[in-house]
Amino acid sequence: MDFISKTMKNKPEVLLIYTQRMVKGRNFEAIGNLGILTLAAQLNANGFEAKAYTGITTDAMRIIEKKKDDLFAVCFYCDFDNQSAVASMICHLKRKSNFYIVIGGPQTLHMTEKDIETFQADAILKGEGEETLLEWLTGRLHGKETTVRGEIKTGKDADYVYLDDFSNYELPRDEDVLNYEEKPLLSVITARGCPHRCAFCFEGGNSKKLRMRTVEAVLNEIELRLTMSHGPRYIFFTDDTLTTNPSRLKKLLSGLKSLRTRFDFVWFCEAHPGFLVKNPELIREMIDSGMVRMQIGMESGSREVLESYGKQAIPEDIKKVVELCQKEGLPQLTGNYIIGGALETEKTLEETTQAALRLLDAAPGLLDLSTTFLMPLPGTRIYNHPEEFHIVLEDRDYITSIDDFPVNHTDALSLTEICTARARFLTKVSTRMKEQFEKGLIPKQRIKKDFQLAIRYGITGGYFKFIYAKNRILFQYYSKLIEQEGLIKEWDELNGEEKNTWIVQRAVDFSAIDIKMLTRLELECLELSGRYTIKELAEKMNLSSADMSHLLTGMSERYMIFFSRLL
Repeated sequence: MDFISKTMKNKPEVLLIYTQRMVKGRNFEAIGNLGILTLAAQLNANGFEAKAYTGITTDAMRIIEKKKDDLFAVCFYCDFDNQSAVASMICHLKRKSNFYIVIGGPQTLHMTEKDIETFQADAILKGEGEETLLEWLTGRLHGKETTVRGEIKTGKDADYVYLDDFSNYELPRDEDVLNYEEKPLLSVITARGCPHRCAFCFEGGNSKKLRMRTVEAVLNEIELRLTMSHGPRYIFFTDDTLTTNPSRLKKLLSGLKSLRTRFDFVWFCEAHPGFLVKNPELIREMIDSGMVRMQIGMESGSREVLESYGKQAIPEDIKKVVELCQKEGLPQLTGNYIIGGALETEKTLEETTQAALRLLDAAPGLLDLSTTFLMPLPGTRIYNHPEEFHIVLEDRDYITSIDDFPVNHTDALSLTEICTARARFLTKVSTRMKEQFEKGLIPKQRIKKDFQLAIRYGITGGYFKFIYAKNRILFQYYSKLIEQEGLIKEWDELNGEEKNTWIVQRAVDFSAIDIKMLTRLELECLELSGRYTIKELAEKMNLSSADMSHLLTGMSERYMIFFSRLL
């Protein structure tokens, strides 16, 4: 290609892209894509100028258009979600662009010779591309048409490339993200593959084997990236196998605990409920080393459904983990339910709903529950043998949905009935959460912790997003309390002497309060706030010490006041 002479004089520019169709919430952008970030590190260490970009299709096309005259190659990460979008984008780009286009990612595992025509890319590289992408681009840079391992060619299929020793490759660098601006979330992966074989899981259905990075390598990466950071970080362990090996996990926890003496960070991971039930003491160790949010697979409230998935956990295990996390004080525990999955009937849907409500009742303020429809991922048992699960796949390629409508139904339920069931489930869950808050069942310390995590680390759980943040008084109260931490206190934080000498401060604006709901004494207290100590205010209002304490306790419980040492 005639642009090669230009790139030979400079570092060839490569753009690695993970894109999805328009999706509500766009959470995938916050998490980013460690795969393309790792590939960018390999390219940048070997003479290329590579940047990684994660975003929706329209934004990705706008960026490519802006940079097209300087690009040597565009490399797309292709998974089950975005395959149709990637194909459409490449077909458009090939008509008007002059750079190489390469496809990689997990979806390539199931690609064959016929996909050369479907995607029209210059290369489809199957497997983990730390070596093969660099080799392919370097060859093209020097005018060589070398075929690399894992490359699909006309008349020749290819095997998926798996790597074992990750220490041979460069560590991902956050600054390799295009237009990088530091945000709290920092994604880290500790292993590839999965030892479990859940019927709905891509990793379990397709991975060759579990390949773990050494604990030393993981901690070294975290330390390096934290050293380059400028603010508090939220480490997001993206693999779902962190808790597979107890001794390895303990070693990692010890290292994280040590790092937290030098860096301000907290962390998230996924964990298997069966593992946690067998090793309950590790929950405490995980929390002590900085874990503030954990996800476990819930999937269904029906034992029969969980057994059909090969989940290796039963509803009682999930309940036990929730109770343990509540007891140990974990700030947030999240779980997902599949609606319209294996063996789904009206009966299993009701079992799931009641199980979820019981879990909420067992741990007010702890759980962040979500739902999905079944995704028929290639290579999984559900994809290969849906009839064994009483499932009918209406759209095996997942083209007609962006998580907003099911692509399968069961023998007992139609597509519409499954969609309606999901809405019903979410309504019942959100109603129960709101009732817990309105009835004062959620401990104030748990609410305060959620605000601390949101404000300092950008972690917003379900209770925060859908209840706390929408309550104007509550939001003003905890925002000020956390922003001025150490300068102001809540009523129950004051000692005996402070309950006389500290100054009453109004926590919220009068505009946020329905004055008609205040008593005469409450209104007078708010009007005089900011000028007198508690003892002076009691004298001003002609109240006994006991009556003043009663008044301030009630107002504190309604988030209207806090206290400061000075005016």
